[in-house]
Amino acid sequence: MRRILGLIALVLGAFALLLGVLAKPVIYDSLAKIEPDQGSVSSSRGEGMSALQVSSEGAKPLQNVTLVSTRSVVGIPGVATDNNAFWQTTVESKVEDGPVLTYSDEGVSFDRTTALSTNCCGDYIAVGDVDAPEDVATREPIQHDGLFFKFPFDTQKKDYPYWDGSVGRAVTAGYSGEEKIEGVTAYKFVMVVGPEEVSVSEGLPGALFGTDEPVDAARIYENTRTLWIEPNTGVILKGLEEQNVRFEPLDSTLPTVPVTVGTIGYTDETIQNNAEEFGSKGSLLGFIRGPLTWIGILTGLALLVLGGFLVFGGGRRREETYAAHYDPDYDPEYDAQYADDTVESDTEHLTRRLHRERNTR
Repeated sequence: MRRILGLIALVLGAFALLLGVLAKPVIYDSLAKIEPDQGSVSSSRGEGMSALQVSSEGAKPLQNVTLVSTRSVVGIPGVATDNNAFWQTTVESKVEDGPVLTYSDEGVSFDRTTALSTNCCGDYIAVGDVDAPEDVATREPIQHDGLFFKFPFDTQKKDYPYWDGSVGRAVTAGYSGEEKIEGVTAYKFVMVVGPEEVSVSEGLPGALFGTDEPVDAARIYENTRTLWIEPNTGVILKGLEEQNVRFEPLDSTLPTVPVTVGTIGYTDETIQNNAEEFGSKGSLLGFIRGPLTWIGILTGLALLVLGGFLVFGGGRRREETYAAHYDPDYDPEYDAQYADDTVESDTEHLTRRLHRERNTR
């Protein structure tokens, strides 16, 4: 029984040791990769916002409305090569229970480990016509930069470049502390962009600015974007944007016109779903990357030592204990002096017994 237990301990020890050695370089590295066929939907909502509805009938300012933004992401396997993934994302922004304001379609290629844009596989952007949503928008090539969908696995407490499509470049996502989101530890990153002129529009309807004449105006983009990241997976658990996008007339005597003004962020349902799914996945990845290595190695070594002792150690001691219990003529000192590998004869046995009796007189 002792030998069987020892063999079991040796097998378990070898397995645990191998698991610890391979935990980070093999198991973790194979799991810490973005799936190319990802599919997800996230929703954002903002109350009391101002917006500008543009259609073939003209432009109409909207005040104190609730805006809803829905982003769908679909991975397209086979498009990307090597360690890249290619995802398509569509974003629809609309007034809650009202008209669609904007619709966009974008394709982004990125590294499956670092999540940084690679532009390997035909990145594009297309802006739909809200008056004809059934029409296919023209896709135009685009060069992305920085992070787009998520942060890297094992996100660090440092600044990262993050793509902002409104300015057409990556902006700095500054690390701003650690918080709990639905009980999950998250790193907080903040991006402050603008005010920045992103374009100039000519001949806008004067009625928007309180005049009868067409107006030339600059589109000013200003936004504070805050993201809460689950650090082990790099997934965005929660997002919030404080936008102030507006038209500023070149004629400074005219008033500005809001395009999108207000605060919009992930819905409670989206945040809760993200926390439930990626909180547990993040904990597992963190365990494999960190404690599993030392737990596996130390446990494996301990089991190997125990198994070796049970299988190979303690043999002489067991023989002495057995002999002392069952052989009344047993003399450990005599055995140590006279024992050899031969079978004991009757004469030798009698000699040992007389020797024992003499010593006890």
